[in-house]
Amino acid sequence: MVSLNPLNAALQQLLLGSAVRQNHALEHATIVLLSRKFPEVRFSGVSSALGFVVFGNVPTEEVLPAAEEALHLLRTTQPELAIHERCGTNLAVAGLLSGLSAMTVARMRRPFNTFNNVVLATTAALVLARPLGLTVQRYLTTQTPSPSMRITGVRRFEVLGTPAHFVSTENPEAERLFSW
Repeated sequence: MVSLNPLNAALQQLLLGSAVRQNHALEHATIVLLSRKFPEVRFSGVSSALGFVVFGNVPTEEVLPAAEEALHLLRTTQPELAIHERCGTNLAVAGLLSGLSAMTVARMRRPFNTFNNVVLATTAALVLARPLGLTVQRYLTTQTPSPSMRITGVRRFEVLGTPAHFVSTENPEAERLFSW
């Protein structure tokens, strides 16, 4: 079993390397498939260079088949499963755009720096954030898994009473920091 050395894993995480981006795509696709099977469960996730965590109260034995199917679909017929409406990337883009727009208007000279203009600029930023967030996911925070990526296991644990499942992956092609 080959795994990333700790320094490479940390750099992958900090610089959003290929392993993190590919695991992020697989996390999204896995959550989509699990959501279809368990529509009453609320899921969330977080990715790393070593795999990803799916938060949600489902049987652990259901997670591995969903992840394996997700990996197959991402590589073949449904690469769009890598993009998710409720991804944290969308929140980050919305926060960044609304904050920058509010700061920009607030720093303008009178009569442009009014409260109404700050609200208007922030609202416009939030409207633009949705399509921009999806675009950022597509080109920056997710990547179609490479042919060498494989799922090595699933382990259940709890975080503050919330069931979670760590899906570990191995991806020799993504060991380099960036592979396009």
